[in-house]
Amino acid sequence: MNKKAGSLQKSKIIKFNCTKLLIILSIIFTINSLFCVTAADNNPYVPFAPSGPSKCSDGACYEFTYSTTDVGSLWMFDWGDGNFSDWIEVKDSDAKISAHHGWTSQGIYEVRIRHRSLILGNSTWSSPLTVTVGNPTDHDYDGWSNEIEEAYGKNPNDADDYPLDTDGDGTPDDDSLDGAYTGDTDDDNDGLLDTVELFIGSDTKDSSDVTTIVIGETVYYLADSDADGKGNYLYNSQTWLRTGTYIEGEKIYLDINGDSAWDYSYINGAIAQYKGSFPWLYVVIVAIIIVIVVVFILFKSGILYLYEEEYVAEE
Repeated sequence: MNKKAGSLQKSKIIKFNCTKLLIILSIIFTINSLFCVTAADNNPYVPFAPSGPSKCSDGACYEFTYSTTDVGSLWMFDWGDGNFSDWIEVKDSDAKISAHHGWTSQGIYEVRIRHRSLILGNSTWSSPLTVTVGNPTDHDYDGWSNEIEEAYGKNPNDADDYPLDTDGDGTPDDDSLDGAYTGDTDDDNDGLLDTVELFIGSDTKDSSDVTTIVIGETVYYLADSDADGKGNYLYNSQTWLRTGTYIEGEKIYLDINGDSAWDYSYINGAIAQYKGSFPWLYVVIVAIIIVIVVVFILFKSGILYLYEEEYVAEE
């Protein structure tokens, strides 16, 4: 009887200890749950605005990203149109999380992101990335209106497909396919019409092969027609006269009036009037001729003569 009583008493002690342990764990779990619920929207962390395009075409899908080193954290995007992304988990350090979204209606939307921590709960939403969706006159935001792109046979919804504009002045190089728009007459904006550049041999789409120089009050253009970096032709913008040049090292000799004589020299932006070099060869030739003439006259006048010495042979 005593052994049985002892066994029953021990069993009650074990049961009492287990019940107490369950109660303690329940209290801890309840407190932890209440703490998490309370902290769910009181995370003091405020994320930076996400990264992504600020202008989007309606109907297209774009990528938005956020960089973080918080491994195990969760992130959610608010697209500003009533839709949200799923929670995205950071699995690697120095990771870049990303999500894609597109809008079907034109307008201005604010894209935000929030952070979820296992301890602190959800953060507040970040500052917004403002995204403008759709443009009635320029769907792809490439700077060219839909009307112009269609006239040139380009896709108004593709930002990489637009009319060629070499000098970036807003006027396409060529006329439009439908004839509605006139092309640029100076594609490279170097001051010379394309027709003139074709005449003097320079490239209509390369502004570096033409140098503008001013002599007196006249504007001239020094054109490089053979792509050697030096001007081969001089063009007068007033008389439309084209003359050749003579290149000597870095110096270029210019004929401004077409008389085949050099009038100026040009080197590294400096212009000087050409005075020519001293004609030593001509001076020497003239001096020799003068000497010959003088000697001839002296011989003729008897002032200068040649004589022979006679020798008598002795017998």
